[in-house]
Amino acid sequence: MAMARARSLAKKEAPELARWEPWDIFREMDRMWDRMVREFFSSPFSLVRPSWGLRGDTVGFTPEVDLRETEKEFVLSVALPGMEKDDIDIDVTADRITISGERKVEEEKPGEQYHIRQQSYGAFNVSYTLPAEIKPNEVKATYKNGVLEVTMPKAEVREAQKVKIEG
Repeated sequence: MAMARARSLAKKEAPELARWEPWDIFREMDRMWDRMVREFFSSPFSLVRPSWGLRGDTVGFTPEVDLRETEKEFVLSVALPGMEKDDIDIDVTADRITISGERKVEEEKPGEQYHIRQQSYGAFNVSYTLPAEIKPNEVKATYKNGVLEVTMPKAEVREAQKVKIEG
């Protein structure tokens, strides 16, 4: 079974021969695992996270995410309505981003009763492997109208170096 390789918009100088990268299979497995876990916990039929009913206030959640790519950067948009920016943490490496935080349960007020409560509350921690390396020191993030947007400039593509054989 052939594995699909992540495509990048980064320009290539010359066509390449198909080459084997020893870590590609592990990166692909990591992406598949991330997707499987994300889909399992966000499925309306998941036994782990209630998506309907009267109360869903003590279970963690997985925020909805979009990752888009331009020639120069990746932009990750994360839906985190009802959160404060100080309750969100972002960690990046050259090929991975992790977003974590906690959406706190709103306390019921005296004389007020919920009939339906579908919003998810609790802690979350999501991590994604990026399709190409980025410059971690140049990552910028904004949080506006419940959407976290993280802009990650791409790292320069490293050129292969010729090695002269001696002897």
